[in-house]
Amino acid sequence: MLFGWGSSPRRILLHQFRRIGTALQWPLKETKISESTKLLEKHWSETLIKEFENGKMKPSRLASKKYILSMFPYPSGRLHIGHMRVYTISDATARYYRLNGYEVIHPIGWDSFGLPAENAARDKGVDPREWTVKNIETMKEQLVKTKILFDWEREISTCEPEFFRWTQWIFCKLFEHGLVKRTSAEVNWDPVDKTVLAAEQIDNEGRSWRSGAVAEKKKLSQWMIETPKYAKRLQDGLRKMSEQWGEVADIQANWIGKCDVWRFMLPIIGKDDEFIDLRIRDIFEISNAEFLILKRNHPMADKTATEFPYKLPIEVLNGVTGRKIPAIVVDDSYHPDLDHFQNSRIGSFQTDKDLAQKFSIREPKHKRVLTKNDIQEMAAFGGYGGYETSRTLTDWVVSRQRGWGTPIPMIQLENGKRVPAKELPVLGSYRGQKVDGGEFDSDTLDTFFDSAWYYLRYLDNKNPNQLASKEALQKMPVDVYVGGIEHAAVHMFFARFISYFLKDIGVIPTAEPFTDLIPQGIVRGKTYIEKSTGRYLSPDDVVQSSSQNSLTLKSDPTVEVEAVYEKMSKSKNNGVDLAAMLDSEGVDMTRLRLLESAAPRAPINWGETDLKGIKKLLDRIAAINSDVIASRETENVRINKETEEKIRETYNFFVRNVGMCLEVLHLHNTALMRLQGFTNALKKIDPVYLANSPEGQRAVKALVVMLQVFCPHVAAEMWSALCPTDSIVSAQKWPEPDPDAHVEFLLMIDGVSGGRPSVDRRVVEEMSMEELWRRAEQNEHGEILRMMKEQGMVIGNHGVSSRKGFHVTLSCSVEGDKEENRKKIGKILDRIQAEKRKMDSKKSAKRPKKERKENKN
Repeated sequence: MLFGWGSSPRRILLHQFRRIGTALQWPLKETKISESTKLLEKHWSETLIKEFENGKMKPSRLASKKYILSMFPYPSGRLHIGHMRVYTISDATARYYRLNGYEVIHPIGWDSFGLPAENAARDKGVDPREWTVKNIETMKEQLVKTKILFDWEREISTCEPEFFRWTQWIFCKLFEHGLVKRTSAEVNWDPVDKTVLAAEQIDNEGRSWRSGAVAEKKKLSQWMIETPKYAKRLQDGLRKMSEQWGEVADIQANWIGKCDVWRFMLPIIGKDDEFIDLRIRDIFEISNAEFLILKRNHPMADKTATEFPYKLPIEVLNGVTGRKIPAIVVDDSYHPDLDHFQNSRIGSFQTDKDLAQKFSIREPKHKRVLTKNDIQEMAAFGGYGGYETSRTLTDWVVSRQRGWGTPIPMIQLENGKRVPAKELPVLGSYRGQKVDGGEFDSDTLDTFFDSAWYYLRYLDNKNPNQLASKEALQKMPVDVYVGGIEHAAVHMFFARFISYFLKDIGVIPTAEPFTDLIPQGIVRGKTYIEKSTGRYLSPDDVVQSSSQNSLTLKSDPTVEVEAVYEKMSKSKNNGVDLAAMLDSEGVDMTRLRLLESAAPRAPINWGETDLKGIKKLLDRIAAINSDVIASRETENVRINKETEEKIRETYNFFVRNVGMCLEVLHLHNTALMRLQGFTNALKKIDPVYLANSPEGQRAVKALVVMLQVFCPHVAAEMWSALCPTDSIVSAQKWPEPDPDAHVEFLLMIDGVSGGRPSVDRRVVEEMSMEELWRRAEQNEHGEILRMMKEQGMVIGNHGVSSRKGFHVTLSCSVEGDKEENRKKIGKILDRIQAEKRKMDSKKSAKRPKKERKENKN
């Protein structure tokens, strides 16, 4: 769109919006706004989208950006309620930051490689690409109907050569830096999907995450990525993120495992691509390792063996000493008290003396004395490890024996060596094809590889020469990442690993890819199960018995049925048709229902949610709006200083609290409750006064501006009625607390809140960290800090974060076990609360009886 000389884009937009006008007749008489939301959506959606798109054309002078990212979907062809929840949360967050003046990045794309497309294409007799592209088109149409404001110009799809060329480039860089190796090892094999699975894709019952089949153990030559080399750094990095990441940091820390062992990869003599993954507590043990002890479950052990111990018919190279050493396999009952990380350890001439004698292993007369530096240098030189890592984390198996994935860009030469392809992208049609001197690899990459870096390509998705330009990558890291809690361990780990690696080689400016997270709980549907068989039933098959207390099968009243809430799926007949719901309830009502039902982290039981409370809130806000419009220009309204101050305090309290909930706490449902509190407070004030006092007008406008984050079309209508000569609601600024308002002075201890009293912002906002800690110890947080000290808890790693007008937060960690410390802090907080209640009770008892009665009323 082009603008003529002398006409600013905002002036043209303002003219357009003035002409649009409201959809309803204001002041409202008999009309309930909650019954008109679909009409308002139809009236305002195009205008709001145009304003959003035109806003991108304005030259940006913004100092700060906010990168809001929702996990991209797999193009199954059907948008479901879980998708709608995650995108509504990210959209509400993005709208909030736009109103606060930030340059917001809110992209969308498609995780479009993977087994489902290949299986579906095989079953339907179509090409997987054709099936995928068609599904993307269908889902994009559905997404557009949600009115969520995505940056569609940033759209990516992982199955396009323009994208996977850079996936292959990253793989080649990992190979170049020695982090990719071809290894023959025992892997998890899916007998249904006929492909290797990473350990991350096997559930607790040993079943495939995709097919549900029990995974088999198979020895295959695979491409693996040496993620354990980064394990300790990634684990240490979680400590810095724990305050913002909460339970996600704990989940991932548990996945990585305790990082207190040293890893050595000891090659099998005569076999180029096999090694024993040895992990030991004491790095110096490797200097005098003369034999290995393997448990019967070790991949190298003979699974058919019944007699133990026995010596394997192989020799292993101790890469540090150059010695060839044997490996002895023992039963699980042999020294079960000793550590056997990865089912192996170094043999001891004291503990395992009998074994050494049995297999004629002689103890050297002289002990080798090597420094830690010597050991690490020799191991690293030969590619034998020598680094501190996790006890449990294994190499990432990235080979997949399927066609619909990123082709592995390696060529096997006739001399047996493997080298990266010189030209990228390597297309799917090249797989297994002959090339000068060799042939292309026939496997494809695990789709977790695609999603480990996709967030970078959004920043410069059309760049043909680079993964993304250095200028574009300055927009990293992602400020808020929204997605399913189920991805907290695996996807997030791989994304962090790739990000750390790209930072190490100078591609991106920051190691951690995600600053803040909003992990999202699942949406569960009401599910009917036949009690005797466990069979899932359709709601149409079920009837409530005449007693109203039980459910039975409609066709046979003697068959009992139970109703539970479970994750939605076709097989369980418990899904919700999102398209039908948007048609029946409209976008704003669906958004409100999703945001109001529960905190983002909590699951939603969809059948338990309803629209009564939401509709009541909208109608109350609309009533305030309508009454204020009707009460304008009332003569002789006396402005009362006391009432103005009361409204001002109300305004500051709720503006701060709604902002805190959205920006800091990520509790959209609580933010809605605060809007309800704001509404209730304004409802108590005469609308004639609200309409004609400066503080009243400011408060009502703030209420409508904040409402648009949750239901943009309803808010656009209210704003247009309230301020007909002003620009559209989405062009307004988020209301700001006053310079003398109160802010929350939080204390966070290992991610646990130690209290959040409010303090005059003029007192704390300009203080240094040292001054803030002094104040905390002497005033607001003195009691908890004193009690922690009395219990011998040692505080370290002090930090401070703040947002002007919202909060000043002191954060710290406590030495020792985090879980134990959290329990102790919880008990201290309980004691403080109990003492406070006791004091309040005593004060209440001392007050005159008449005063107590009045306060109670």
